[in-house]
Amino acid sequence: MTSTTSKAMTARQAAVEVLLEAGEPLKSGEIARRVLEREGVRLAGKTPAATVAAMLAIENKKPDGLFVRTAPSTYALRDRSEP
Repeated sequence: MTSTTSKAMTARQAAVEVLLEAGEPLKSGEIARRVLEREGVRLAGKTPAATVAAMLAIENKKPDGLFVRTAPSTYALRDRSEP
């Protein structure tokens, strides 16, 4: 279940891959767990799950962010086909 790339990736990139593979919205804790399982992903801080949750929340607030909140603590990839 690891990424096919051998170079380091950001948590954001890994979260995109996780959600693409899942094909459905996931809880932020599950996204964090799957991100941390990937080779080459390093997160700073003492609480990596909180780091991923914060990144998801920040991206959700951006009009052009990659993630959208579908339910409390649950995120999916934003549909880029919408205007």
